[in-house]
Amino acid sequence: MSIKNTAVSSILGLMFLSLLVIYLISAPSMLITFLSVLIMLVGLIMAQSSSWRDIGILAAVAVIISMVAVALVASARLGSVGIVIALVLWGLLLWTLFSSARRSIMPLPRDRAILIRNLVTGQVHRADGPIVGPNVPFMERLVAVVPLYELFSDVRVEKINTQRQNIDAVDIHIRYKVKEPHNTLAGIPNLSQALEIVANEMNQNLDEARLQVTFWENLLDRQMKIDTDDVVLEVAFDNRFAQNPIEFFSKRQDLEQTVIDRLRWLVSRWGVELIHLRFERVEFNPEVAKSINKAGIREEETLQKKIEAERDATRIDLILGAEVKAEAERVKAIIAALKDSGVEITPDLIVKAITATSDWQMEGDFSLLTQQPSPLPAASAPAKPADKPAEKK
Repeated sequence: MSIKNTAVSSILGLMFLSLLVIYLISAPSMLITFLSVLIMLVGLIMAQSSSWRDIGILAAVAVIISMVAVALVASARLGSVGIVIALVLWGLLLWTLFSSARRSIMPLPRDRAILIRNLVTGQVHRADGPIVGPNVPFMERLVAVVPLYELFSDVRVEKINTQRQNIDAVDIHIRYKVKEPHNTLAGIPNLSQALEIVANEMNQNLDEARLQVTFWENLLDRQMKIDTDDVVLEVAFDNRFAQNPIEFFSKRQDLEQTVIDRLRWLVSRWGVELIHLRFERVEFNPEVAKSINKAGIREEETLQKKIEAERDATRIDLILGAEVKAEAERVKAIIAALKDSGVEITPDLIVKAITATSDWQMEGDFSLLTQQPSPLPAASAPAKPADKPAEKK
């Protein structure tokens, strides 16, 4: 029986006996009968509450009613002095019983579930309330202390087969907590074997180890790794949208959700609620990635070469543009110089000037640009007519 049921039963028993004494001591009265029935009915209603505050109020009412009953009994036999003595003695007795009960119970931690087995019926119940009392000798035994706080596991799944290339490993981070301690106690697959393995790893007796939260942390971590390994291998091979390492990595969020959906159902069988799951790292051979990305690599190389060719074309265009501009300036300078020298500008002369500057550039003799151009042959003046021979006299 839980400490709460024991406390409620004791309080109701004290209230009933006190009301019965008051009814028997007092003169027959409909009012007393009505009040007794009403108080007992309210007490039964309050006893159904799961709040310890309501149970405390019910206990205070029961103590007051018991003091009234003791006072009525003492007044009928011992007088006024006897009433005081009886009340003091009754108060000391109640305080002694309360102190003894308080020493025999302990606060119940809220971050763990204490499971108790009834040795007669074989049923397991969880200690409830902020306090827990001692087990009934030869009838109850503490069998497990299961953690209720958040737990996490780092799982590494290796040698993952897809329908194409394989994946070396995936590192997964998982957060979870126990939601149903009773299922944790009995729902883990191959329970006896798992319990023995973990207890041996801790070098402890199984019965003693089950009473430690560390034991259950290790057991839950072990089972979480087993189930996660199975689910990830199954999802990696059976999914239709990620069948090589590159696709697995790029679509890992979709794969995470698929793994969460399947793993959540598995862990619920042993009382665990999955809070979060994340693929932290996907490992695979770089050579496998290269073989998958050959077409992409070729396209990338082609694009890079195209960019380089366009860059070179732009650079050549700029250089040639500058050279053409410089060439035009040089031709203009030559023509201007010829004009200043009084040379008649003809189309043939312009062609020869352009050809001359082009020859200088092709030969790479830039020194010619700083030299004075050799004077072109001046156009021959028309010959004077020969003098007529002198006439003979």
